[in-house]
Amino acid sequence: MNATHSGAEDAARHWAIRVGDPSFGDWDDFAAWLEEDPANLAAYEAALDIDTWAVSLLGEATRAVNDDAPIADHEAVRPRRKPLYWATGLAAVAAAVIALVLFWPGLSGGNVNWVATAPGQHRTIALEDGTRIVMNGGTRLGMRTSGAGRQVELARGEALFQVRHDSDHPFAVVVGDTRLVDAGTLFNVVRDGGALRVGVAEGEVIYQLGTNQIALRAGDTLSRTDAAAAPVVSHVDPVTIGDWRSGSLQYDDAMLDRVAQDLSRNLGRPITAGSDVANQRFTGTLNLAGTPQEVLARASPLLGVTLSPEGDGWTMHRDDGAHR
Repeated sequence: MNATHSGAEDAARHWAIRVGDPSFGDWDDFAAWLEEDPANLAAYEAALDIDTWAVSLLGEATRAVNDDAPIADHEAVRPRRKPLYWATGLAAVAAAVIALVLFWPGLSGGNVNWVATAPGQHRTIALEDGTRIVMNGGTRLGMRTSGAGRQVELARGEALFQVRHDSDHPFAVVVGDTRLVDAGTLFNVVRDGGALRVGVAEGEVIYQLGTNQIALRAGDTLSRTDAAAAPVVSHVDPVTIGDWRSGSLQYDDAMLDRVAQDLSRNLGRPITAGSDVANQRFTGTLNLAGTPQEVLARASPLLGVTLSPEGDGWTMHRDDGAHR
């Protein structure tokens, strides 16, 4: 083995470990390393392949799938590639590979399987009990699915839960000090720090925070601005809940600050609502097909905003011509 080849393997192991860290953010340097030499990508793939310790830890608790297609258990530690529009060439591959399964103590009762997605990436987790979890972009969640209870912790982002009900072993989504307990349900959860949004498409979910319990049924949504805020319950058409999975976003009197957050998760580019439009309201449907530029070109006149480039993304401003 020559020194150059050995060096590529060492670097690949280094990147595999770093990319597996949930706090990793050095995507530009990672992409640059991949583009230096075509052999670097192969070395990185090999570094993922030899991490067989992850397979033994994973066990049979979960099977990771992308685009609803089953894959073998030994592939669960390797992310499927899905292009991210904000990157090109090998940089897109670099950004897509962060969906690695890690193991971290967190939820009570043992090790937790942590899974993360990059902005703009979707991933489906199929549990052995028949439950399916669809993760939106920029999401991190931990799973403990064995023992006396089935629990998932949503650390950040958005996920759609299609739960196989078991009254003896209830399924719960933990969001900070809040528990969302399933009663045979299809529901969507968004977490942004202490802010929380829950929408129930089918069945029932019990919102639990301390002694406060709220039953949410099909079409009910619950939102709060932070962990200390009182939750607000409203009602929408159940078919609109989790609509991001099918490539559209539907709103009924939603603030543009929320719309910007949803677009960021789904397009893989940072989009913010300026202070002049953050509280502006929107009712309508946004089509997510195409590149971010194409999506935003269609969305901006509907939202009544203009978009100013800012870093890798855009900022929404009032469409008065001042920011063009």
